Amino acid sequence: MGFELIKEESIVEDVFDYVLDVMRLERLLKRLTSSWSAQTGLSLNELRILLYVSVYPNQPIGKVAQSLDISKGSLAQSIGALTHDGWIQSEPSLPDRRLRNLALTDAGIQRVAEIKQGLITTLDTPTTQSFTEHLSHLNKNL
Repeated sequence: MGFELIKEESIVEDVFDYVLDVMRLERLLKRLTSSWSAQTGLSLNELRILLYVSVYPNQPIGKVAQSLDISKGSLAQSIGALTHDGWIQSEPSLPDRRLRNLALTDAGIQRVAEIKQGLITTLDTPTTQSFTEHLSHLNKNL
């Protein structure tokens, strides 16, 4: 009975250590994404949308919402801000003009190029390195 109790306590400690590691990752990820938001002057949703549309142009709005796991209401609000800034345009889909696709404008392409250059510099920060180390440690213990 004593061995089983020790084994059970060890499993509980392992689970707690795992949960604590996940919580550390979450805190580091918040720091990292907050710095990206501050650096770009964009909300995280706006940043995600711009980067997504730069990689996957002319996608239907519903597909963008689904891919980024953003509610359509929140997506619409962010698209409004990005459209107002002249970085994104919403165009009718050719097969079904009721659907709208998102694309970067020329100004949006330039803005994404600036953002990418700025984000590259953040990849060599202590927060990013710590996040990567914790993620690697967590992967090894899965």
